[in-house]
Amino acid sequence: MRIRTNLIIEESLLTKIDKIAGDKNKRAAVIEKALKEFIDREELKEANNPKPEVIGEKAVAGTRRAGV
Repeated sequence: MRIRTNLIIEESLLTKIDKIAGDKNKRAAVIEKALKEFIDREELKEANNPKPEVIGEKAVAGTRRAGV
């Protein structure tokens, strides 16, 4: 589901977005795609670099299984 929202964006950034969007002026589509790509990268980073407390929990669980 799509929800209408308002954003405050630096004018120079908006100019670049409009240039990428081209004559079709699909500004929202460019912004949505950029945000999806950003979120995917952040989620991948998080999956590859778990927080220290999660690592510690996994280490404790692993030692229990190993009989330590």
